[in-house]
Amino acid sequence: MFRYFCSDDCIENNSVSVTGGDARHLKTILRAQEGDIISVVTDSNEYKARIEAINKDDIVCSLIEEIQRNNESKINITLCQGIPKQTKMETIIQQNVELGVKSFIPLITERTVVKLNDKDREQKKLDRWQKIAKESAKQSKRNIIPQVEEITSVKELVERLKQEDAEIIVPYELEDMKILKDVLKEPKNNYYIIIGPEGGFDIKEIEMFKEIGAHIVTLGKRILRTETAGVVAATVVMYACDEMV
Repeated sequence: MFRYFCSDDCIENNSVSVTGGDARHLKTILRAQEGDIISVVTDSNEYKARIEAINKDDIVCSLIEEIQRNNESKINITLCQGIPKQTKMETIIQQNVELGVKSFIPLITERTVVKLNDKDREQKKLDRWQKIAKESAKQSKRNIIPQVEEITSVKELVERLKQEDAEIIVPYELEDMKILKDVLKEPKNNYYIIIGPEGGFDIKEIEMFKEIGAHIVTLGKRILRTETAGVVAATVVMYACDEMV
């Protein structure tokens, strides 16, 4: 069933108008017809809605039933991802949205190869990544669209994390003693998972994370790609917190 995300104030007189790319997708790709049923997800509720009119610029739907369902995890995971090359970030966001990650922080590190030298290019990347998050949220029946935050440096992230009440997990390929399972013996409500780019973290960055109490951990004997490490770490955290079967 098609899922349309909107804010609570979009609901008026028990109806909602689907606009923009969502309306085009319904009309041209799904070939929606009057009478078809879709799902409408607002900030606080989910509804079953019936298409009443298909217009040039929008699709008008009436709300016919409130759906009592919450697919969101009880824990909050923010994935801080060193920006990788090519389109790997899109795959990372897509898969982690499916898992239940709540937000993403694209990270510029010492070894980040990708250069975003102007604001226009940076904003285009952010818009693209947010679109991927939205599409994945629809596919995986999320109740929210995870937020892709502004691109951040390691120094800026460290300053932010000093103010956070959260477990900070940093998988590191040169760590061979502390395992992630040990960190998760007493599950918490809030986690930051920090993943380096293709070249990993510089030792100075690891020391910065240690200074704010981050857990530097190994994910096993084999070296994982940057696009794999976040998925593995998030999955282990979800499982330890009883969020996966």
